[in-house]
Amino acid sequence: MFPATDDDFDALAAVVMQDNVEGPVYRVGPPHGSHGVVAPYTGGDILFGPSLVPHVLAESYERGARFLVRPASSPVPPEHDTLFVVRADRRLVPVTARQRTVPEATETVILLGAVPAEAGR
Repeated sequence: MFPATDDDFDALAAVVMQDNVEGPVYRVGPPHGSHGVVAPYTGGDILFGPSLVPHVLAESYERGARFLVRPASSPVPPEHDTLFVVRADRRLVPVTARQRTVPEATETVILLGAVPAEAGR
């Protein structure tokens, strides 16, 4: 289970980190209906888009969802979300609220979703 978070604290931490690291800073989105004072106006791109917030990720996992790594040339199974793309040069590129990462057929995707029935046999 994911711990409870303070959206404003997370947003402010993302701002501080942006000034102290090379490259992008990401954060998991605030829960739906959350009304932080600062969070909506700060930096840090939202990982996995606005629908996969902490409690949704936790509930999915508790219901049996797991990570699935597969070639991007294979169709994404129903009820799976693409979280990351592993580029040909081995860079891990997250799907975010601002950028829908489109994989090329030669790349790999990391998904989150229900474990296929045949995998449990």
